[in-house]
Amino acid sequence: MKTGTISVMEENWDYLIILDACRYDYFRDMYQNYFYGKLESKLSPGSCTPEWCKKSFPKRYPHVIYVSGNPYINSKTEVGAFDARKHFCRIIDVWDFGWSSELGTVLPEKINDTTLRFIKKFPEKRFIVHYLQPHAPYISSKFRTKGFPTPNIKGKQPLQGIQGSLGSETIERFINVINRAAVYARVRSALIADMTAKLGLVENSWKLREILNLPPTSPLDTIRRVYGTEGLREAYKENLRIVLSSVAELCNKLLRREPSRNIVITSDHGEALGEKGIYSHFLNSKNPILLNVPWLKVTGARVNSTHENQ
Repeated sequence: MKTGTISVMEENWDYLIILDACRYDYFRDMYQNYFYGKLESKLSPGSCTPEWCKKSFPKRYPHVIYVSGNPYINSKTEVGAFDARKHFCRIIDVWDFGWSSELGTVLPEKINDTTLRFIKKFPEKRFIVHYLQPHAPYISSKFRTKGFPTPNIKGKQPLQGIQGSLGSETIERFINVINRAAVYARVRSALIADMTAKLGLVENSWKLREILNLPPTSPLDTIRRVYGTEGLREAYKENLRIVLSSVAELCNKLLRREPSRNIVITSDHGEALGEKGIYSHFLNSKNPILLNVPWLKVTGARVNSTHENQ
């Protein structure tokens, strides 16, 4: 059931759980193994985290604490033209103190522990709890690869690159110039539009990197190259299973403690996994895969589902 674009702060919730880059269709097929509740499909106001933040939180919300596994939402500085300090009464920087240098991400267990600690400290507040999964890197042992370097929130994209592989700045500039030229040419020429679409130069630069025999610069593309598109989709499913299991544990504890409070699970945006040659997510997209997200009103949680990320 689809009910339109989400106005996050106008919805009825006490605890809003954000699964980063979680597609509606994958969530729909898996959530009943972990939760009871009413699921809807809604449209995200943005196709990437910074866009979602700016459109979802236009005002200041002094009653909301944001537990953030994503450095785009932080208590230190503006990132992507969004300054979380101006919108929430407090931001808990789990992405900073809870970053796993081994996996290059924030594990969902760290989000759980931090959330419970601060809810106990501020029981009267509403909480937004932002997990990084199912967003890459993929943390199951089968598909594990190098994750992101420690986030640099002074840069424009704090989640960028692969650990130990920052790449040549000259090469990255070259890639960006070619991609911008492809965008411009595509607008002006139907023939070039068809060519650039087939090469995938506009939606992402990974195809161009592969053509030029350059190494991947993202955990997602590393998995795609090693395991193919189907392997990438399975890695994404494993990441989703892992985070859903942890979220079920959190929800179970919250509902046992305060059964009358409202818990909603949703996402900031979706993730393209090879449909029409498109991967990942990017700004200002109208792709329904990137905009269709779950909206689950949780009434119960199953905690007997197991997961492994070792």
